[in-house]
Amino acid sequence: MQNVLTVIFPVFALIGLGYFMVKRDLFSQNGVNDLTRFIFFLAVPALLFRTSASGIMGQNLEFSILFAYYGMGLLMLFGTYFLNRHIGHERSVVSGISASFSNLALIGLSITQTAYPPEALAPLVTIITFNAMILFTIPCVMIETGRNPNANIFGIIKNSIKSVITNPLVVALVSGWIFSNTGWTLPIAIDHTTEILSKAAAPCALFAVGGGMARYSLRLEETKWPVLIASCAKLLIMPLGVWLLCHYVFQASPLWTMIATLGAAMPTGANPFVFATRYKVGDRIAGNAILLTTTLSIVTLTTFLLLFPSP
Repeated sequence: MQNVLTVIFPVFALIGLGYFMVKRDLFSQNGVNDLTRFIFFLAVPALLFRTSASGIMGQNLEFSILFAYYGMGLLMLFGTYFLNRHIGHERSVVSGISASFSNLALIGLSITQTAYPPEALAPLVTIITFNAMILFTIPCVMIETGRNPNANIFGIIKNSIKSVITNPLVVALVSGWIFSNTGWTLPIAIDHTTEILSKAAAPCALFAVGGGMARYSLRLEETKWPVLIASCAKLLIMPLGVWLLCHYVFQASPLWTMIATLGAAMPTGANPFVFATRYKVGDRIAGNAILLTTTLSIVTLTTFLLLFPSP
């Protein structure tokens, strides 16, 4: 239990500090936005590049976990959508993406780095590579076709794939993998620079998560049931389903099963709120889901780390 607390306490302490400082106007929302850009374009890409370039991704990759993870992700997306159809097509799409889209790049990477050996990053990075392509593109198609039945679905998918291919996280992963296959070593100056940037990823990301949460106020009101359904699906049903599929159906190795389940147990990421803001619908559902799942994940992630301690 003490080992779990040494992992989980710093994670949520940094999230809490970010939340407190923004709520008290000691750090601005614009500052959080700038910090998020630093994380997204520099710190996390540096971490992913170093991880991929180290040769970790050259180990036996178990792609079966993708079927487990995204199979359950899509089940949560569509299941939550149909359960909430009474609130309208577009708002139920927002509840669906809130139930399926995990905070992998910010909280997931931070906990995996802290709690598990370096090779544990390989399964998480494998999942991150396809996250936006699958669980962001499909809700976009659902909204676009709902608004315009004659919408160009292939155009939507093409633009989504293009945005994924140019995503700094994916570019960093692919670049690192290519570099690892050259047999070269990084020049010392570049090695030290990327090392410093990668060390900044976890603390800055967690602070930014807390700062981002400060923009939401947990007033459920008419969003109560969509948010509660999405939160239950995200924190309980999705990780349980991923574990069952990995363990019993695909028989993945213990490490890959554990990390896939951890990824599924992450709270709702920021993308559902970005999605809701982009389409100007359901932003309170997404915001409340992010705030509630991140708060409750103190309990669920602590339980997870007790059940799946570091090997």
